[in-house]
Amino acid sequence: MLGGRRAQRKTLRRNESTTGAPGLLAGVGPDGAVSAPRGYSPKNVGNDASARPWESLADAPRPPEPAGQNAGGFDAESFLRASKTNFVNLQDAWDRSDIASLRAMMTGGMLAEIQTQLAERERAGAAPNKTEVVMLEAQLLGLEEQDEAYLASVEFSGLIREDPSAGPNPFREIWNITRPKSGDAGWLVAGVQALR
Repeated sequence: MLGGRRAQRKTLRRNESTTGAPGLLAGVGPDGAVSAPRGYSPKNVGNDASARPWESLADAPRPPEPAGQNAGGFDAESFLRASKTNFVNLQDAWDRSDIASLRAMMTGGMLAEIQTQLAERERAGAAPNKTEVVMLEAQLLGLEEQDEAYLASVEFSGLIREDPSAGPNPFREIWNITRPKSGDAGWLVAGVQALR
């Protein structure tokens, strides 16, 4: 979604190794790197089952119960509601090239990648986007406890309009969002993978 659907797909394919970056919304490791889900191969995005690791029932992480809090105190419903708000806010910040807002919503590694994309957009002389999020759904694919952070994977799907004179287009993305276990830091986007 960031960077426009067409530009983002090109960038994500060109930079596949960075899209599986650290957890969603905070640095996972000391270098902020996050690994792709088990069994995932970015070379097979599309109809290949390895592009949809959650479809394998044996390997798919089990998300917390959709309503209320699970035993670990994670409120999946509130998390997804906040994630949808952050999705729209992050898209707006991308459209406006608002680095300060982007910095507050993503890990350092993800921010560096986005800054590169924004610089490419500026060099190409492209006007800033104004993306309308027409419809947005969010599904928690998994929540993982790591040594120093939590990592959540959220699938966003829906319809966006990037050209006011055109109809909306479908999209589907997986965002990795991370949060450190200690301190009061919030969730930060660490990786984005466009699936459609």
